[in-house]
Amino acid sequence: MVNNHFFEGVDLHEIELSTGKRIRLPVRYFEWSSIMAHFPAPAGNLRRLLPSNRLKPALLAPGTGILTLVAMEYRRISDVAAYNELGIMIPVQYEPPVNLPSLPLLFPERHPRFGVYVHHLPVTTQEAYDFGVELWGYPKFLAEITFEDVDGARRCRLRADGQEVLTFQVAKRPTRPRPMDFYSYTVLDGQLLHTRIQTQGQYGTARFRGGASFTLGDHPIADELRALEVGDRAVEVYYSPSVQSLLHPAAQRLPM
Repeated sequence: MVNNHFFEGVDLHEIELSTGKRIRLPVRYFEWSSIMAHFPAPAGNLRRLLPSNRLKPALLAPGTGILTLVAMEYRRISDVAAYNELGIMIPVQYEPPVNLPSLPLLFPERHPRFGVYVHHLPVTTQEAYDFGVELWGYPKFLAEITFEDVDGARRCRLRADGQEVLTFQVAKRPTRPRPMDFYSYTVLDGQLLHTRIQTQGQYGTARFRGGASFTLGDHPIADELRALEVGDRAVEVYYSPSVQSLLHPAAQRLPM
C-alpha cells in the first residue's frame, strides 16, 4: 500500500553531514516493511541497560518490563540507499510521576514522554550508519541482516563479526491501514533525544496471543540478552508488510 498524500506539505530542510553527504529532514521513507514484538522481562534487569535514572522501564505488571525486537527492510528512502535494520529496544517513560503498569503501553498517546530506548540498532550500510549516529545518536553498527518468508511467518536473521546474534520471526496476519507514531530515546552530546517516527501503513497486530519467537546465537549481544531473562511468549506483535514514514528531527533534548 502506498499513500500518495502522506508526504504532501512536509516542510523539508537540507543539512550537510560531517562526511559531506547532504540529507533532507525529516527523512522520508517511501516504502518499507517490518516485524515487531514485545517480550516480557524483569524490570530490574532492563533498568541496568538504561543510560539514565530519569528513564524508567514501562511496566507490563509490577516488576515486569518489556524488551522490544523490531526488524525493518527499508526499500526506498529519500537521499539514502536501501538498507535493513534491527532494533533491540526497551519501552520507557521519562521521569513519570507514577510508573503505573500497562497504561503507557495501552494508551501511549496519553503519555507524552513514553517511547522506546534504543539499545542496539545494527544496519547494513555505512550510509545508514553515518546519518543515524551523527543526527540522532542511534547506537548503530554494521551487520548482516537478512529476511525470508517461512511457514506463514516473516523471519529476520542478524549476524555480526562473523557470529550469530539472533533470529527473530513474527507470524503473518491480516492487516488494515492505519497511522501509527513511535517515539525513540537516544543519547547524543550528553542529552536524551526524544524523536518522533510518524508512520502510515498496513499493520496487523495482536496482544497476548504469542505469534513471535527468537533464538539467540553466540555473539556477545546474544549473551547480554540471555542475561536479561526475557520471556519467550510475546505480549504484543506487529506484522507490517507495507509502511511509509517520516523520521523527524529530535523534538526534545532532555537532561540525563
